[in-house]
Amino acid sequence: MRTCLLSFALLLASLLPAHAASPQPRSGDLLFVTAAHAGLSGAIHDATARSAAESFDHVALVADEGEVPVVLHADEKGSREQTLQSFLSDARGKQRTVVLYRLKPGQRAAIPAAIAKARTLLGRPYNATYVQDEDSYYCSDFIERAFRAQQVFATQPMNFRNLQTGEMPAYWVDFYRRKGMAVPQGAPGTNPNDMAAAPVLERLGVIE
Repeated sequence: MRTCLLSFALLLASLLPAHAASPQPRSGDLLFVTAAHAGLSGAIHDATARSAAESFDHVALVADEGEVPVVLHADEKGSREQTLQSFLSDARGKQRTVVLYRLKPGQRAAIPAAIAKARTLLGRPYNATYVQDEDSYYCSDFIERAFRAQQVFATQPMNFRNLQTGEMPAYWVDFYRRKGMAVPQGAPGTNPNDMAAAPVLERLGVIE
């Protein structure tokens, strides 16, 4: 009887789908962080989300050049280097998911120069207006600039309108009024959702 039960258990295990291992980041990969649905993150989601199932409000570049993997990115603390472990911990602490994307083979030659360029951008303040300038950067802007010489990603007219209603949310009107600006609808820029959808990238999966 015991032999029969063991055989049945082994048969059942063979029929169940194997648990896919979490993808492992490597140098040049991009890490996209899922968006919340309130506040600034929610406003970004409403204006740029391409999928109801998965929407992003942040992106970072992996630069695995030493014993401790790091990411290069621009957030509210400015353009900075952070250990991969710390970056993932911060995302999990906010109940966010980190999804790994990788450049397709035809674009991977751009990685070393992009990482080198990204390092020259470190130390600059965060661009909280999202209007591109040469002295401060926001997350997807930082990544686009890192790869700009190789023309891997492109800028496009920014949208702040709610994609479902077509209306300009009061959130953005108030956000820019406090900065003494009009909403920069149509100004050139980038966003994490459009960047994740770029044809040069492939989605590898969630980092557990």
